[in-house]
Amino acid sequence: MHNLVYNFVHNESDLTGFIMAINKLSTKFCDFAPAGMHFDGEGLCLLVKPNGKRYWQFFTRMNGKKKVISLGPYPKTSLEKARKAHKEAQELLDQGIDPTQNKKEKKEAQLQKNHETAQTEGITFEQVARKLRISKEGKTTDEHRDRMLRQLEIHVFPHIGHKHIAEIGGAELLELFQGVSKKTNHGRPMTYMALRLCQWCGEVFDFAHVLDQKILNNPCHVVLKHLPKHTEQHMARICAEQLPGFVRDLLKYKGHPLTKAALWTMLYTGMRTVSVRRALLGDILLEKGIWNRRPEKLDKNILVVPLPRQAIKVIRDILPLTGGRPEDLAFPSIRTPFHPMSEAAICQAIKRIGYDMVGHGLRGLVSTCLNDMKFAPHLVEAQLGHKKDKVEAAYNTSTYLDERRKMMQKWADHLDTLIKKAAQ
Repeated sequence: MHNLVYNFVHNESDLTGFIMAINKLSTKFCDFAPAGMHFDGEGLCLLVKPNGKRYWQFFTRMNGKKKVISLGPYPKTSLEKARKAHKEAQELLDQGIDPTQNKKEKKEAQLQKNHETAQTEGITFEQVARKLRISKEGKTTDEHRDRMLRQLEIHVFPHIGHKHIAEIGGAELLELFQGVSKKTNHGRPMTYMALRLCQWCGEVFDFAHVLDQKILNNPCHVVLKHLPKHTEQHMARICAEQLPGFVRDLLKYKGHPLTKAALWTMLYTGMRTVSVRRALLGDILLEKGIWNRRPEKLDKNILVVPLPRQAIKVIRDILPLTGGRPEDLAFPSIRTPFHPMSEAAICQAIKRIGYDMVGHGLRGLVSTCLNDMKFAPHLVEAQLGHKKDKVEAAYNTSTYLDERRKMMQKWADHLDTLIKKAAQ
């Protein structure tokens, strides 16, 4: 565009014609003006592009150099508004102030003022999100609330956490979530995380409206429709034929005893990674050989998990590495004993052992092997804590604890056989 202007006004004589004349244009002419440059006077010009789009430009000089100042698109910026903006820009130039830089600095100052106001009023995106987390106490599990907040801290707060929540638009959020969807986790695109972040952010915007009735904007409802679809993929797991090799490699693994114990416990019980990570010592009754697994969601009941002798020994062996009190975690983080072991620690341990599988894959392996050993499907499902349908749940309240205890002991004895073979 600059080349076009400079070719048009390549010397002082070219400037004279459109600087001297004033108010040459009319609104009607601006509406139907053909492609080209149409001067209103004193450097104000309506630039009409071949595609029909129209822009106001102010051609002038600053510090002896030709300068083009954009004054906005037409008709959003009317002829009257363009003349007013042109006059204000000329006044700044007469004072030696660059109008473009002045506009940028004013915009940045206003944004900073808005951010400071939002911080004071407690209405930045991050502040509202943290208030939302507190409001969910008693309605969702600590695990769910902490996961939501942690993912927002990683993916969202660095970009929009400091902003007044009413200033955040859909285009900005769409770009943010699309960026997340292009990342990968365990070799899979993070489309699911992008969708969850959008849903969580939608809750934040809705809660902002609860805090302040004047905040009505929730762009997430629209943004959600334009995010990449998530394709469900079954988590990778090893097959039953690979179990002997996995047992052998787990025996040789030189990782931290707590991480290794967590893997053995998952293998002996078939429980989910999250259940093992959140287990408290007070939930595990070693003398009775049972683990009262806490509900993974608030609408579920405690699942009584029978512990085979081998699992009891694994847990007894790591008691010196925990606090030893009922309220202490059975499998704490190796760095921070008051925090659960991270899911990443378990996944990385399996990867170091030499298997491309996440922790949940062990649960699938246990299920497959128990079925291969011809145990009744209803016992396997009960052990894994799979949800019954509503009719069955209403009439069948049995947990089959005695039968499951026998089943899991036979399973642990089978693993013992593999361990002995591996040690030979």
